[in-house]
Amino acid sequence: MNWPPTPLVIDANICLYTLTPLPEHEQAKHLMAALLRYERPWYAPALWRVEVLSGLRKLVAAEMISEEEMWASVIHFWEWPVQVVPEERELLERALRWAGRIGQRVIYDSVYLALADATNAELWTADRRLYQRARRAGADFVHLFPDEAP
Repeated sequence: MNWPPTPLVIDANICLYTLTPLPEHEQAKHLMAALLRYERPWYAPALWRVEVLSGLRKLVAAEMISEEEMWASVIHFWEWPVQVVPEERELLERALRWAGRIGQRVIYDSVYLALADATNAELWTADRRLYQRARRAGADFVHLFPDEAP
């Protein structure tokens, strides 16, 4: 029997590594290719777009990438097969609950957790602290990059 592929939620930091020539670039590209190879549904909260584009802008401001590299990354970014989910009441309230469970003062990271939880998806993050807190709270659907990368 063929089971439907497990959906994915991939946080902004892994996307930035994939888009830019940072030290983690090759590993991130490999991870993204492996995760997306079987056309698994990919979801992201609406704030994901702002986080990725803000991260690109920060890298330019820190002179870690050029303006040209940023714009090349932006073009690639818009081509990704991601379904952006609006942050509506149910998702945000779920994020508030997750923030409480993992001891966060703000809910930005918890929105990713809530979305993965709501869609029965795997959440991939490069944020070790988020990963550790989420796993302690029972979120076995959270995976850490690069430690668990295929």
